[in-house]
Amino acid sequence: MVLGNTSMEGAQAFVLNLIKNLDLNRFQVDLAVNTEKPNGIGEAVRSLGCHIYILPYFKVYNYPSYVKAWHHFFRTHPYDIVHAHSTNSASVYLRIAKKYGCATIAHSHSAGYRGNVIQRWVKKYYAHKVKGVADYWFACSDKAAERLYGKEYWKNNNYYDIPNAINVENYLFSKEKAQTIRKELGVKDDELLCGHIGSFSEPKNHHFLMEIFHEVKKMNTKARFICCGTGALMPSVKKKAEQLGIIDRVLFPGVVMNANEYLMAMDVLVFPSIFEGFPMSVIEAQASGLSIVMSDVITKEVDMTDLIHRHSLNDNPSEWARTINGLKSVEREIYNKIIAESKYNMRSSIKLISSLYRGLVG
Repeated sequence: MVLGNTSMEGAQAFVLNLIKNLDLNRFQVDLAVNTEKPNGIGEAVRSLGCHIYILPYFKVYNYPSYVKAWHHFFRTHPYDIVHAHSTNSASVYLRIAKKYGCATIAHSHSAGYRGNVIQRWVKKYYAHKVKGVADYWFACSDKAAERLYGKEYWKNNNYYDIPNAINVENYLFSKEKAQTIRKELGVKDDELLCGHIGSFSEPKNHHFLMEIFHEVKKMNTKARFICCGTGALMPSVKKKAEQLGIIDRVLFPGVVMNANEYLMAMDVLVFPSIFEGFPMSVIEAQASGLSIVMSDVITKEVDMTDLIHRHSLNDNPSEWARTINGLKSVEREIYNKIIAESKYNMRSSIKLISSLYRGLVG
């Protein structure tokens, strides 16, 4: 499996869940990444018997050395399948993989491209070539599929909708676990804990998130906010919180490996993403019975329960805040069953993926 890095983000979390649920007596799964990040999935996948290999990051101008590195890799590491979760340069390395007899899978996890105008154009140019290379097309949502394969992706007989499934039982709400996390964070029972889980990157819209919480705090002086994750934009987000005068009410715990318990501790998940392929954390939140206030650009495929509340990114932060402060309490335990009976239960999803892998391996 090819990933950009080992940080704990959406695609990485999916890969970790997938490996945990595959029959590892039947499959040997290894990762190829550009960078290994601390506090990511590296330690967990190694404990499952996976190897991690470092390959170059594609920068266009390093095309010759990039191609050479992948040729050397496949000559020295024979595989049956190459499953590309990092798709911006997949048209390059999957084409090489096919020369060495590998079955190839492109897997779209995003509905957009990161970076400035030039970077986005370059990524789109190379990413779109993958549909002419990969034997199989996977995507986590309709928007993610259209982004990589075009509007008529569904006409490809080898296209598969692969839900970003989770181990649902891990998210069943536990009051005891919720109280333990809140106590560790110093959050009182009568405080409204708003939260977010995601990398500090442009699509997640953290600056707007701080503006929303600023308005929430005006309406509810007992409100607190927790931003789980890390990333390049964290310093600027902290600076924004300082400028708004809310830094003393915002927690930045970094990457949390027990995200399920942090979701239990929250009272609402705030998710104003500019674009998403398929936000697993929204499914995870619903499995824990947590209300979500999120942007209306996110695919409606995630709307599994009445816990979802949508807002336009053009709405004033105060409108978001009114929705957040107006949420009613719910019986959180009952929602886990809804997700357990859906296609987002990893037990269902793993059957399809295992069957496809077995067919490709022979």
